[in-house]
This record gives sequence, C-alpha cells and structure tokens, in this order.
Amino acid sequence: MISSGKIVYPAFVKEDEEGMFCVFFPNLFSEFGWEYPMSRGKTKQIAIKKAEKELAYSLAGFLYDNESLPKPFMIQNKHIPQGMELINIETSLEAYAEEIKEKLKGRHWHINYYVEESEECIEAIGFKNKGMWDIFYSDDDGEEFLFTVKLYSEAEEKFKQFVEDVVLKRR
Repeated sequence: MISSGKIVYPAFVKEDEEGMFCVFFPNLFSEFGWEYPMSRGKTKQIAIKKAEKELAYSLAGFLYDNESLPKPFMIQNKHIPQGMELINIETSLEAYAEEIKEKLKGRHWHINYYVEESEECIEAIGFKNKGMWDIFYSDDDGEEFLFTVKLYSEAEEKFKQFVEDVVLKRR
C-alpha cells in the first residue's frame, strides 16, 4: 500500500479572516475541497508543511478504502478564485509510513440513510476485514452483519436497499 514515489497535487493557499493561511485541495475532494482547508498555519510555510502530511494521510486513506487515487488535474489560472494562490504540494506516503499505519488503525466507515419525513438518520458501520469491508447494522434488536463489499459506494447502495427493503418495512 505504501508507495515510495513522490506524489504532487495542485492546491490553493489563502489567508483567512483570522490571518491563518489555509491550504485547499479542490480536485482531491471535489465536493468540499474549495470550502474546507486540509491544513491551516500561522504562516504560509507552516500551512504547506502540514498540507504535505495531511495529503499523504488522505491518499493513504483512499488506498486503504480500496479506492483509486483521484487524478491530479491542472486548474487554469482563470478559474482561481481571487485571493487564492495556486501551488503544488509534493508528498510521499513512505515519508509518513509509520504515522499513516498508526492513523489507519481503527479506521471504519459510517454509512448513513436519511429518512426525510422524520429527519431520522439510520446508520451502518463498516470495518476492514482482509482487504474487504464488513458492514454491520444495529437496532433495538441487536447488531447484525449485513454484507461485505470492496468499495464505499457499494456499501452505500446496498445499505440503501437494505433500509428501504427491510428496516422501513418493519415499521
């Protein structure tokens, strides 16, 4: 899982209202990469150094979850929001291998299904088991094993079906 090569992703640095420097990875996390920084620091250099480590952790998480690494793509200067500086962050999974190993211990998934009418959240939890993910559901009757999947997207789809076909019909 741990690669020895250097990995480079484009990022943006922006100073926030509090005077902290923030590093964003919009093409790593397309849903929220423009809004939430991966790292912050009192100086630009501190924020970038923290971003190198956080990028390695995030990429290792993708691999641990059996996902492909998002492809880094270049962003045109005309698409850069005002006040943001485009930079490249270089990292290596090998450089943080021991920390990554420790950070991944106990990693698990939360798979949620929201019932709009009642504003209820029904949840399952996934645990890594020999390269796959075992998904469990708990209710008032106890915990039950549901299924094994390779990818989070599979777990979401299967859990949605389970809730609609079983849980909601029991009510």
